[in-house]
Formats: sequence, structure tokens, C-alpha cells
Amino acid sequence: MKTLLFLTIPLFLAGCLSPSTSPKPTYYLLQPATDFARSEKEFTLPFLIIGPIDLSPYLDQPKIALRVGENQIEYQDYDRWAEPLDVNISSVLAENLRDYYQTPNVGQGAPKILLRREQPRVLILINRMDVSEKGVATLSTQWALSLKGKDIPSIVHQSDYQTEVQGTDMLSRVNALNQLLTEFSLALAKTIEEEM
Repeated sequence: MKTLLFLTIPLFLAGCLSPSTSPKPTYYLLQPATDFARSEKEFTLPFLIIGPIDLSPYLDQPKIALRVGENQIEYQDYDRWAEPLDVNISSVLAENLRDYYQTPNVGQGAPKILLRREQPRVLILINRMDVSEKGVATLSTQWALSLKGKDIPSIVHQSDYQTEVQGTDMLSRVNALNQLLTEFSLALAKTIEEEM
């Protein structure tokens, strides 16, 4: 028994001290559009808050979701979002809308000086944001513009986008999702322009 114990201790220590064979995770971020459209109108915008962004529960985690069937999701152990997805989406939308309206008056939150006033807010639900194993990226959203102090009820909009992924690696998939978020940003900006 003692001999067996003495033989297993070096093997145990060797396992603890050997370099890990697991690959390191790769982290991804969605990015604002580099050449986003600009409004043709001169548009006076009060401070507009983008969010909160609500995610469908399957998206509310760091691992990137891959849709491997109509009713099946597979989480990628080593491909992860670099920050909470709702924060990343809100940041990208705010940056794209600042470019569109050519104003700094769009953000994920209002500056403290404005907190006592009710600010217009875009409320967004991301129902689906993933890539299928066949290489189709899908973004499905519902959103409404909340204008406090107005008698007009908020209109709930539904937007669905799809595109083919140009490649099979994870970066190609993230780029395809980024493209859909840019399309959603433009539709969002134009609709807000009409409603305000």
C-alpha cells in the first residue's frame, strides 16, 4: 500500500506541474461601423439613451452560441464575448447613431447633469443573435422609443435580419453578426428620426 502511494505521488505532481493542454479562449467584440451613413436632415436631438438592452436568456452569457439545429444551441467553450453582450450592443448602437445624427447626444446612459430630466430612451429586446451551422447569421429584435411626457404610446417595432457568413471560422461569424447590427442601427436611426 505504501509503495503504491509513493508511486502515485510523483505522477500526481507531474500532472499538476505540466503545462495545460487546453487552448486559450479567444475573445470577440462587436464594433461600430467604420463608414456609417449620415442623416441628410438637420436633426435636433435631445440626449437619447440607448438601452436597456434585454437579451434572450440563451445569449446572456460569455460563451458564443452556435445554432446547430432548430431547437439546439451549442456553446463554444473557447470563443467568448469580451464584455457582456448587452453592453457591447448598446455601445455599438450608440456610436453608430452618433455618427448618423452627427451629434454627441446619444449614449448608453445620460450624463449626471441630465439625470433629473426625463430623457428619450430606446428600449431593445434581442430575441435572437446567432449563426447556424449552415453559415446563416440571424438577428431578431423588438424595440420601442420611449418619449416621457408625451401622450403618444410607444410603437413596438420588430426587425429581422439575415446574411450568409463569408467563411467558417468564428471571426467570420462575428463579422456577419456585426454586419446585421449595422443594418439594424441604420433602420433604428431612420425610424427614430421619423418618430421624434
